[in-house]
Amino acid sequence: MASSNLLRNTLVYTIGNFGSKILSFLLIPLYSYFLSKSELGTYDLLLTTVQLLLPIVSLQMNEAVYRWLLDCKSEEEKTKVIRQTIFILCVSFVVIELLIFITGFFIAIPYQFEFSLLLFTSSLLPFSQQMVRGLGKTKIYSIAGILNSLMIFLFSLFFLFSSIFEDKVKGIFYALFLSNIFTIIFLGISSKISFKNNKNFKVNLIEYKVFVYYSFPLVLNALSWWLINASGRYTILHFMSIEDNGIYAISSRLPSLLTIINTVFMLAWQDLVISNENENTKYYSKIFNNYISFNLGVSILLIASSPLVTYLLFDKIYFESWKYAPLLYLGSCFSSLSGFLGAIYLKSKKTKGILTTSLIAASVNLVISILLIKSIGLYSCAIGTFCSFLIMFFYRYYQTKSMVHLELDFRRLIVQLGIALSMMILLIVRGDLYSSLVLSALALISVIYFNRDLYLFLLTKIKRK
Repeated sequence: MASSNLLRNTLVYTIGNFGSKILSFLLIPLYSYFLSKSELGTYDLLLTTVQLLLPIVSLQMNEAVYRWLLDCKSEEEKTKVIRQTIFILCVSFVVIELLIFITGFFIAIPYQFEFSLLLFTSSLLPFSQQMVRGLGKTKIYSIAGILNSLMIFLFSLFFLFSSIFEDKVKGIFYALFLSNIFTIIFLGISSKISFKNNKNFKVNLIEYKVFVYYSFPLVLNALSWWLINASGRYTILHFMSIEDNGIYAISSRLPSLLTIINTVFMLAWQDLVISNENENTKYYSKIFNNYISFNLGVSILLIASSPLVTYLLFDKIYFESWKYAPLLYLGSCFSSLSGFLGAIYLKSKKTKGILTTSLIAASVNLVISILLIKSIGLYSCAIGTFCSFLIMFFYRYYQTKSMVHLELDFRRLIVQLGIALSMMILLIVRGDLYSSLVLSALALISVIYFNRDLYLFLLTKIKRK
């Protein structure tokens, strides 16, 4: 039953997220043809800053509303949870926006108005998504994902090709803002939440403390993940240039191919682990090792094909960005594996464990990036990302063993990681498209070999249908 639910939910999330994520990924090559290195670097830096502020603005109420809605038994309880978390979200947003407004008098903030609009909708959208997910409306969640990305794609095309905005960076920001607004309205209407039976709204500080106590470590955790994933942009800007940041922006977008695959499974995995009261450690261990093998296998394939992908998708001025992608692929891989273990913390509501592991990883990333950037340039940020997530994964594995005991197949993990690193070194030494093509063929064989049990399982499930 558990395997059927996991597979069904994975398929539902795949339908809603895979197509939408592909559309989002295709926007990056499009932007590379319309924006210079400097413009792309500026856009990426502002978007990175939005990502930094999001957990502070939202106080991670999106995670809190999802977790508490899963425990609610009645409609009255659900509306109460939603009302309380929305109240906390709104208060936080007003405070942050006032601070941004005041800061604008002392420091010039590029695109300040557009930045504020995007920050508001970017904090409200994940809250709305997690709300409908917590209500069990996974199909609506998936439809919203498709809707949002499709509108971003269409609005971006419209603003880039039309003359409405001469400043194309501003046009992209409005494309993101409008898409978020329409998606939030769709989710609000589709959720069918009614507050008619819960009119007497009272501020109960004790109840709010429960949400904040749960979410506060997640806020700090999100900031730590931002340090790992995005702080490199500011390090590059300080020690190098905005053009170098444009190059690294392309490199950091390439792993989104792996993120696309992982996002849909991770959502289904969280649903299974948090909702399931009976812990089947043998079954979980099997999923765990298959997930590791699949991620490393796909990473190997993406590493081998990175020069080809960059050559085919992006403008030639960004071709060198492929050099930093292999380490970022591995970083993304272990990021996803760490997220897999993170669901165990959420289930037990022990979110402090998520925070401590993330802080350690963020510190490792920052130290490596700053110490090495003068000697090896952009490679320092890529190495920092990979090492930090690798450390986070192993730390979380040993920390969560006391909660849910998972048997890790170390031998298979080390072999696949060794193959990935070997291919990366060969590419750096050779660095030509022919080598990439040959290694891609070998990588495909490797993926099939190490994941043969998973493919047989999926084929068996499909035949039974």
